[in-house]
Amino acid sequence: MYPSRMGPSAPSAGGDARAGGPRLTARVALYAALALLAALAATFLVARREATAHAEQSVRAHTRFVADAILRDHLRASDFAAAATGARRAQLDRLAHSELLADGALRANLYAPDGRVRYSTDHALIGSRPDEPDTVLDALHGRSVGDVTDLGAEDGVRGGRKVLESYVPVTLPGARRPAGVFELYEDYAPIAATARETFVPIALVLALALALLYVSLFPLLRRVATRVRRQMEQIEHQAFHDALTALPNRALFHDRVEQALRGARRERGCVAVMVMDLDRFKEVNDTLGHESGDRLLVEVGRNLRSPLRAADTVARLGGDEFGVLAPGLTGPEDALALAERVRAALQRPQRIAGLEVDVDASIGIALYPRDGEDVETLLRRADIAMYVSKETHAPALYAPEQDQYSSERLSLIAQLRRAIAQREITVYYQPQADLRSGRVRSVEALVRWEHPELGLLSPDRFVPLAEHTGLIRALTSHVLDVALEQCARWRERGIELGVAVNITGRDLLDLRLPDEVAELLARWGVEPSMLELEITENTVLTDPIRARQVLVRLSELGVRLAIDDFGSGNSSLGYLKRLPVDVLKIDKSFVLGMQESEDDAVIVRSTIDLGHNLGLRVVAEGVETDATRGALQQLGCDVAQGYWLSRPVPPEDVERLLDGTASAASAGAV
Repeated sequence: MYPSRMGPSAPSAGGDARAGGPRLTARVALYAALALLAALAATFLVARREATAHAEQSVRAHTRFVADAILRDHLRASDFAAAATGARRAQLDRLAHSELLADGALRANLYAPDGRVRYSTDHALIGSRPDEPDTVLDALHGRSVGDVTDLGAEDGVRGGRKVLESYVPVTLPGARRPAGVFELYEDYAPIAATARETFVPIALVLALALALLYVSLFPLLRRVATRVRRQMEQIEHQAFHDALTALPNRALFHDRVEQALRGARRERGCVAVMVMDLDRFKEVNDTLGHESGDRLLVEVGRNLRSPLRAADTVARLGGDEFGVLAPGLTGPEDALALAERVRAALQRPQRIAGLEVDVDASIGIALYPRDGEDVETLLRRADIAMYVSKETHAPALYAPEQDQYSSERLSLIAQLRRAIAQREITVYYQPQADLRSGRVRSVEALVRWEHPELGLLSPDRFVPLAEHTGLIRALTSHVLDVALEQCARWRERGIELGVAVNITGRDLLDLRLPDEVAELLARWGVEPSMLELEITENTVLTDPIRARQVLVRLSELGVRLAIDDFGSGNSSLGYLKRLPVDVLKIDKSFVLGMQESEDDAVIVRSTIDLGHNLGLRVVAEGVETDATRGALQQLGCDVAQGYWLSRPVPPEDVERLLDGTASAASAGAV
């Protein structure tokens, strides 16, 4: 068992499941026994009820037989017309004692159709009317009527001898309708005894059968319990582990961080939460296929375990993103040292699909209690630090000034997504003038946001948000589309103006960018040479191989490429020479200070010479005074851009600026 997978705070699913195996089997056996007992009890009740009902039905059949076979021939219509008295009652008494009151019969009654008792072996009932006359009416209409009651119920006496009373109609010879109703009271004890004699053997047989069934099913129950236990283990493992790498997933990682924080609160300790993202993983996926990408993730998961302590946890949070939990650290230096060991473990070359692949990671670190006191805050701030790590190429600790996600910014992100989708983002244009002729031959497209509440927002308010949230590709596509459409409209008016558009690191590393640019050029009918794409030095250095691949394809389209803000980054001149760039743009910080700082002036002059030696056109940004323009012209700079010429303006203002600006520039040309 790997320590990083099953730390002290991990749910011990496997151990608990194994210990619970006998308990689970016992529970299944108990539940099965209870189910069988319930079935047995229900069967007993049904069998007893059926046996009793059968016995009662036999008694009712006997009553009907007496009425049809005996009373029919011995009774008269007058017996139901008036109460039996005198000699007739004596005759009926003899008939009752000789023919009716036998085999458990205790009392006999004859009812007139109106419900009155015309004769009863209990003479006290003659002439009375029963409490429930409806039973007589039901019997007259041929419905089977019977009930279990007490012998003295008619007199209001309860708790006497238990009897079964049955009512049947009596039809005299030659009559079509019943003349009255015959009621017979049978002792219930023999009926119950008969039911028991029928029920007990059935019950014993059923009990024995169910007992044998239970015994025969016990091995099956044991197998079922074992299978259920294994399935429970599997389901629990799948719920808390990544299927590809077998590492804990985000849910289990979240739980372990929560447990570590509880321990740290008690002990006043320090906990580090790290979020790491693999660099160039998308390139592996795109180049070698997703299967190779999956194999790389598996290898990364294995390598991540080696530098960690037994108490640490590594998890796959999703995609190529991993998390590390390190409790019990002494402070930031300890966390950075652990992150460096993790990064070093990942940098071991991996062979994937027959190729040796270098792996690196950007690692962001957040510490409890310094950077947050709950899981979500620590994860979010570690994620923010990870983006800093992407820029510095070293593990980064969270710092408040890095946090781009205040509530205001989060609201702005949601609004930005909607603004891009609904094309509410506008583009301003800043002219670029040829320093020799003074003519404006191109403009730089600069994005602006006409916010309905905050007014006109400059790029620095929302472009970083777009870069951090993945919206930058959609934003760049929108600016390219708008700028090329405007370029086509100017050409229709006879104005030949090229347009320069800035692209970011995420844009440059997207292999689909050249195809997108080609599609937009074709849509608006713009010559590729009229489009210039500007990139920064640091953008290229993020992933030089991939960046060069994209730049070569763009250059083959005929698009001009420019290095923007040159001098402010860390580019290698040797690598710069191998890039298919056409333009070098001097960072405006040097141009703005060249009149006051000799160092800045030297940098500007050296950059112009370097660009020309490499065969590149050189553009100076930040030209705000005529003196600066003149100095650049003397140094041989090709193009000037800045407030001296014009601020960024909407497209409708560009045409009005062209003539006057060109004349002024021409007048100052040497």
